[in-house]
Amino acid sequence: MTPYEFTCPDCRREIPVTDPMREATLANGCPVCGRAVAEDNFATGSRC
Repeated sequence: MTPYEFTCPDCRREIPVTDPMREATLANGCPVCGRAVAEDNFATGSRC
C-alpha cells in the first residue's frame, strides 16, 4: 500500500492514511471536520 499524508484544506489537520483510508476520505470528506476534499489534498510518502 502507498502511504499518503492527508492535509485538510479547511481544518489543516494532517493525517497519515493508507489507500483504503484515502478512498474513504475522498468519498466522505475530512474525518475531523467533514469538509469535502480532493486528490491534491494528499501527498505521497515521498513528500512526507
